[in-house]
Amino acid sequence: MDIIRRALRDIWIVFWYRLETDERKNSDCIDVDYFLYKRWQKKLEQQRSIAFVFATIKDFNGERVFMVDELQVPSKLNRDKGLGSYLIRQIIGHAAKRQLPVVLFADPGGIGGARFNKEDLTNWYSRYGFRKEGNKLVKRP
Repeated sequence: MDIIRRALRDIWIVFWYRLETDERKNSDCIDVDYFLYKRWQKKLEQQRSIAFVFATIKDFNGERVFMVDELQVPSKLNRDKGLGSYLIRQIIGHAAKRQLPVVLFADPGGIGGARFNKEDLTNWYSRYGFRKEGNKLVKRP
């Protein structure tokens, strides 16, 4: 039943929101940024994403990883709609295609203020298969 609910929520998100991915190769890493915009909002230069992820493919402790530097849904109006869940599933999918583990640090806070404490945030990521390895969370392909 959870799979059906997740699929329906993803269809809803894809219908109402537009995902843009920006990938840039640097000298020693690849920056991969994800932005969710309201689909029917007029696109202006000042238009801000309603949810975003900044990630980097790089070497970390001798291993090539897909590092999530930041994932946020800044506005309280856009929370509890599954947008963060949708983005983390997109990241996991892109990392799996490249056979890379996803690495992140559960650090609450950000632009919109802390929604979760560290323990709640760690539990939220564990729902997507992340496990603690030292002071970081890792999802292996």
